[in-house]
This record gives sequence, C-alpha cells and structure tokens, in this order.
Amino acid sequence: MYRSIAPAFFVLAIMACYVSCNVTGRRFEIEQKNDDRDCLNNYLDWGIYRGDKQANQYSEMGQIHAANVHRLLPVWEYRTGDANETSNMYSNPIVIDGIMYFSTPALNAVALNAVTGEEIWVFNSSVYNKDQKVLRGRNRGVTYWEGEEGKRIFLFVRDRVYAIDALSGKLIEDFGERGHIKLTEDLGMDPEKAYIEVTTPGIIYKDLLIVGSKVPEDYNSTPGHVRAFNTITGKQEWAFHTIPQKGQFGYDTWNWVDGETYGGANPWGGFSLDEERGWVFFATGSPANDFYGGFRKGTNLFGNCVMALDASTGAYKWHYQTVHHDIYDYDNPPAPILASLTIEGEKKDAVVQLTKMGLTFVLDRDTGEPLFPVEERPIPASNVPGEAAWATQPFPIKPPPLVRHKLTEADISTATPASNAYAKDVFSQYDLGGIYTPPSLKGTVSLPGHLGGIEWGGGALDPFLNILYVNSNELPSLNRLLEVKDNETDTYTDPLELGAVLYQTQCTICHGADLKGNPPVHPSLYSLVLDNQDVYRTIANGKNLMPAFNHLSEAEINGLVAFLKTPPPVQKKLMATVENKDNDGGKTRYVIDGYKYLRDQYGAPAISPPWGTLSAIDLNKGEIRWQVPLGEYPELVEKGIRNTGAVNFGGSVTTAGGVVFIAATPDEKIRAFESRTGEVLWEYQLPAGGYSIPSIYMIDGRQYLVITAGGGGKNGTRSGDSVIAFALPQAEKPKPRERTDEWISLFDGESLSGWVHLNGFHHYLAEDNAIVGRTVEGSQNSFLCTKEEFGDFELVMEIYIDSITNSGIQIRSSAKALKHGDHYNESAGRVYGPQVEIRQNHGQDLLTSEGFSPTTGVLYGEALGTGWLSPEKLMREGHPHYKNRGWNELRILAVGPRIQTWVNGHQIDDNTNASVYETHPKGFIALQVHGVEGKGPFDMKFREIKIRPITH
Repeated sequence: MYRSIAPAFFVLAIMACYVSCNVTGRRFEIEQKNDDRDCLNNYLDWGIYRGDKQANQYSEMGQIHAANVHRLLPVWEYRTGDANETSNMYSNPIVIDGIMYFSTPALNAVALNAVTGEEIWVFNSSVYNKDQKVLRGRNRGVTYWEGEEGKRIFLFVRDRVYAIDALSGKLIEDFGERGHIKLTEDLGMDPEKAYIEVTTPGIIYKDLLIVGSKVPEDYNSTPGHVRAFNTITGKQEWAFHTIPQKGQFGYDTWNWVDGETYGGANPWGGFSLDEERGWVFFATGSPANDFYGGFRKGTNLFGNCVMALDASTGAYKWHYQTVHHDIYDYDNPPAPILASLTIEGEKKDAVVQLTKMGLTFVLDRDTGEPLFPVEERPIPASNVPGEAAWATQPFPIKPPPLVRHKLTEADISTATPASNAYAKDVFSQYDLGGIYTPPSLKGTVSLPGHLGGIEWGGGALDPFLNILYVNSNELPSLNRLLEVKDNETDTYTDPLELGAVLYQTQCTICHGADLKGNPPVHPSLYSLVLDNQDVYRTIANGKNLMPAFNHLSEAEINGLVAFLKTPPPVQKKLMATVENKDNDGGKTRYVIDGYKYLRDQYGAPAISPPWGTLSAIDLNKGEIRWQVPLGEYPELVEKGIRNTGAVNFGGSVTTAGGVVFIAATPDEKIRAFESRTGEVLWEYQLPAGGYSIPSIYMIDGRQYLVITAGGGGKNGTRSGDSVIAFALPQAEKPKPRERTDEWISLFDGESLSGWVHLNGFHHYLAEDNAIVGRTVEGSQNSFLCTKEEFGDFELVMEIYIDSITNSGIQIRSSAKALKHGDHYNESAGRVYGPQVEIRQNHGQDLLTSEGFSPTTGVLYGEALGTGWLSPEKLMREGHPHYKNRGWNELRILAVGPRIQTWVNGHQIDDNTNASVYETHPKGFIALQVHGVEGKGPFDMKFREIKIRPITH
C-alpha cells in the first residue's frame, strides 16, 4: 500500500517527535485573541479542511515560490488500496503534529507520517458499518478535535459520524452509540426513510461538531437541517431547520401542500466560522424537487441561502438568498469565504459566496447586506403546468460573472467537424436558454448549466492582497421535464407495472426515460445484465454517487428489480401502459429526463471554448484581474487542439510565494500558476485525476504540497487511490557549467519568458525592447525574478529611471519561507537578498533621514534586516556618475562574498560581506519596483540585460 520516493524513517520515533505542539514539526504558534480560539486556525498549519476556518485555502509560506516551483518533485506516494473501477477520493488531507489524516475511496480513515508517507494506522469503517458493508461515496476529508479527553478524528461515512483516537486509530466507543452518531435520527421523519450523506467534513467550535449533509434531490427527500453535536459525548446540542417549521421565521415563504414531503435546502459544501463573533456560516442548495416547484410555490427560505448562525446555540443571525424558488439546480456549492476587505477606503468584514451561476456575492459579515450593488432582474416565466417561477433573480453588478450566461448558435463548437455536427443536431431539438430559463417539456439547453459556474472547490483567497482565485466551468445542461403520475403504489397488482411507475418517479432523474443514463457518472440501465442480488444491494445501500432508496418497501424494490431486468421492448410497453392508467388519477409529477449535458464525443462541452477557467478577482474593487483556460482534453490535444480549458472539479490553494496550485482537470495534471499573471509555471502528470483541494504544510523547515488523486467522479476518468507529496529538492548542488566567456541574454526584447512576478502588484511589461516596471498606486515592492539561479556572475544592463521613483536589482535572492515580523519586509514570500540600489543622484539637498545620498550602485540589505551595506562615506557623499537623463549602464560583479558595482564605467562600490554570502551564496536575479507615493504611473526601464556565470 505504500511506496516512497525518499528514504523512510522509523514511524514510532517520528510520532514521538510530533506528538507535542513550530517549524520543527510542531504546530505554529499564533497570537491568541481570545481563549476559545483554535490553535490550528491559522495560515501555517493545515489542520482544518480547506486550511482554516475562514475557508481561505491560503498558506503563508514562501519556500516554494514562483521562481523555483518549476523544480518541484514528488517525494513520496501512498496507495490506499481500496479503490474500484468507479470510485473517487476527494479528500483534502489535514496535518497535525506531523501526522496526516484523510479519508479514502472506501470511506476509511488513514494516518500517515507527513514527512515520509509511511502508514501509521488505518481505520476500516466497514467493520463497524451495518452488516459490515463497504460503503463508498463522495467524501472530502476528516475533522480533528482535541481537549482534555484526548485527540479525535471524526470520520463521516454516509449517515454516520465515527469518533477515532487520533494517535492509535481506535474507535472511541463511549462516543454516541458505541462510537458513532446516526444522522438519520431526530429529523422529524421516519429514520428508516431518511437518507443522509455527509460529503464534506464538519467544523469545530469549542466542544461542538457542526455538521451538514447531502440529501436526495427528488420528491421523497430528507430535510437538510444543520446540527451540532458534543465532541465528547456525541449528544445533539442544537439543530437549525433549513426548511422552517410552523411558527419559525421563513415558514410563510412557502405555499405548503398537504401530503407533500419537503426536503433539501441542505448545506452540502461545508462551513466557515468566525471565532471572534462566535458565528458559523454556510450556504444551502435547492429545495427538492430540484427542477419542479409547483407544490412549493414561494421564495422557499432557506433554500439557496447564505446563512449566519450563532455557533453555540444555532440561533439565526441573518440570511441572503442567491436564488428565489430554485427550479434550476443552482445550489450554492462551496462554503462561504470570510474576508476583510477595503472597499472605497472603508474596511469591511465580508462573506463571499461563489455560485453555480458563476456569480460572486460579497456580503457584509454583520448584516448579510451586499457590499457591491445587486440588481433584481426579470427572468423568463415557466410554461410547465402548475409551476410559478419567481419573477426576478439577484445579479451582482460587481464582481462580473465568471462564465457566459447566454447561449446562441454562434456558440456551437467548431473544435472538430463531428463536434459541430453533433451540437447543431442538439440545438435543433431543444430551446436555447440563458442562465434562468426554466426547464420545459420540450427541453432547454441552458448555460452555465447545473455543473457549470463554481463547484464545491470554492476559491483560494490571499487575505493580504484580497485576490480570490476561482476555477469555474461552462457545460450546458439539457433540461427536459417529463410528466408522470404518482399513484398510490398499492393500486398496482402487477409487479412489473409497479416497477415501471417507480422507475418513472424515482430513477429518471439520473438514468433518463430511455434508461440509458449519462455514463460514466450515471450508468446506463438499458439491457441490464447485473445479477439480481447486485441490483437489490445497490437499490438498498446505494453505490458511489447513487443514494440508498431507504423509503421503498420490499414489494416496491422487488417490482423495480423485476422491471429493470425485463427486456427493453417490454419495458417500453410497460411505460406506455402505466402512463395510460395514470391518466385516470394520481398526483401529477414533473421529473427531469436524466442529468444530461451538451458534450461531444470527446467528453468536451459542445460549445466554443473556454470550457474551464481559472480567474483572479480583486475583491476590494470587484474586478477580474485575469482569466486563463484551465485544463485540456487529451483526445483533443492529440489532434492539436490546445488551451481550451476543461470541465473541472476540485479547488485551488494559493501561497505567499506567489503561486496558485490546482489539479481538478480531466487531463489528470496538477499545475502551478503564477498568481500575478495566471501563467502556468509547473505541471505534473498524476496517476489519476486530482478532483480535490491540495494541502500545504511545513515540517522541519521543509514545505510540502500534497494532493489526493482518486479520479472517477463527474469527469468519469479512471479511478485511483494515490496520495502524492511534493517538495523542492534538498541540498541541491549547483550544476557545474562549462567555463565560458559567453554571455547569456536574460531578456529577448519581446517577452518576459524566463521571468516571474513576486510580491506587490506593480506592472511589468515588455515594451520598445525594454522591460518596463510601471507603478500601481498602493502597491508594495514588486519584483520580476529570473527562474534560473546564479551563484558567482557578472551582470550588465542599461537602466532608465525618473526623478521621483527608485528601484533596485536583487542578486542571489530568494523568498522568505515564513513570516518573521509585522513589517512588510519580514513577511512570508518577500523577496530578500543583497540589493543594488537604482535612483537618481539628488545631491545633498534631498538626503535620507539618515543623512545619506544613496545613488545608483550602492548596496542595500532592505529585507535582510542589515540596512545599507555600502560604507558610510559613500552613502553620505553619493557620486556624480549617474546621468539623470537618459539611459545608464550598470555592471555588477559578484564573486564569493565580494560584490563590486560600476555605473557608466565608474566603480561605485567594492564590498565584501561574509555573513551575507553565507546566507545567500546563490539565488535569482530580480528587477525591483519600490512602493511609491502618488498615483503615477511611474516607469522604470531595463534593457540589454546579460549575465556571465563565473565558474572556478
């Protein structure tokens, strides 16, 4: 089950080192603002699902950064050994005290040594499941808690929560009922008919485990209530009814119909938590049925809402509804993101909600009111009998949508002639719709579709720059409703007719009226060849994405199995027979004719690309910084069709090192993007699709990136069972160069190829055969860095600078791995190394506060903490060799601890500093643009940049 690419260590010795609570493998210290704050809730440990309780998916580490990420290598791989042909593994691993915890394809929990990948323990959930069944399904990880009673891992297995000892992997049997909580109880319905699946880990507040769920999306659904359980005893402490009960706020937003079952409105994407306020935040999905709401007219609170509750009591604080009376399956997939923004100069605590519509709602954290304007716009009415689509829907003015909202024939795919022909044929059979065109009996092609926009992976927020990185999809849905009658099943004496009726009302939503499904996600049931017992087990227990049909009686299951095993011609006649009988009575139902999408024969959306994107949103301004395609389809790549983007599932993480990591795509790669520009800096071919969120952690001063590669899922690629960790090579020896007098050009005069951006958000551009650094108001220092590192070298370039600004050339530089203080220069990811200053000679009239005249060519240790490195006499007197108008030549010679500089052929400094050389013997070259006052923009220019490495 385990394969290492690095030397292994003894597990017990490692455990002994990690059981206590800093960079040497222990937890990072954080400033305690109140006694109740979770010590793991920070940007350094990854001890919480998505990294922290703000759902930021951010790591304040810079050892792996934009200039060196291309050297990232796998250091270990662990195989769980419990995958099958259709399984998946979405788990986001957490790391506490050097131990990594995650859930597997068979919903087991595993603990690994996070340095070596060696297995510490495995908790096999099937031993404790009912009838020792091996259960599968979507699961995104585990939750950690500790207190006086010990350290616990909570594992979520369908409708059960198991409490496991974090160090031994043993079941804690005095928790709940013999070690588990059964979530189908206390829901206000028959527990035997309730179906609950916890797909996303719960969140901890003090001694409470707050849990949401996935529930069925058809007529016979389960309510999506939010509940809190005692982490020690397993006792339920509070419940919040997402479908309000009589007398509760929101009850009058429904037109209740006697005899109907009301379910859904569930937060299946998890939670975020504000420890200072003591509030928990979540976002709900659609009420059931997803596509028809004639029996639930009204706005349907708290369906499709962003919500805030008191985390101690479950008391309502506020809500904001993103979709009124949802009949489009437009859930709010991810948990809300907590951010502290500066909007038009005013600081605001915010809640950011991403949606399937590709919309971004930015809400006030105290009130739920939008911080950017939102318009209620009229939308199309439904023509389905009995339906009453809500007349308007909310559209944020800022930020703009991340996906298209309208579909025309001009959007038909031209990827290949076959794709084009297929799409034209589909377009001719359906109505073309936009974002809120209701499902119809004829059928509607709608965009972005109910797998479109933003899915459960959410976004990664840099909380210091307030830039949000978001992956999104554009995959049109084919929404066609079928009219069926829901008669009492005991009126059918023929088991085959009973099975046909049940198939219409229970199964068409996934498998379609023709039984052909939407493989591989929703398999075909046409000409079913499975053994009868396999069919019985699947209906009773569920399988992969399919829920268990607990509410069906034995006679109903027998009838359904008999119908499914009947030859297709007989099935067709049975369907027609029951349709004719049903016309005489029964309740009219409208069900979706299967989850169908406009895909071509390559699995790609049959519309013009991009089909998947990664975007950067400036949340302070409500603007999109950049948007690039994310992923490709291997079959199209073979035909030379590249950079299309692809439908993606999973999420990103971002770091202080100026990098965004994400897998999520059907080409089964994990990629690193430059956070400033969206340029791909690194990619690695995984053994299976990484439909998960990566994790980032540091142990013994080494930063790691880890991803679970389980494949399968809604992209339907091959399944896998790998957990892979990456890191930079250790003790890397410089590669010897052949001695040469030849110069290497670092700039081709046309592009910034070979350079990456770190820190701040000044602009770097290639213009007029020069690299131009152009200031942006409010930006801190920014650096354009070479991807290649240099030790000893001679560097020459021409520089141009105005009288207002100053710049610098960083040499032998790196980025700070961790934060060392509160000043910007001490922050993680900050470029630091010796700096050659560039500024005009202002003479003795404009001295610094130290009385210095630091003209071009003097040496600085700005981020090193050393101050000016040049001698005091040079700093006070300056020099006359820099021409204040036009271009100047700068030459730098760095050999060992000695650094010499020349300006226009005149030597300026000759400095030897052994202590600086000891810490910075090699590194990248970086062109620096300082933070400046004033709007500008101001330009710094660099050209004819050449370097000659020196070997000895």
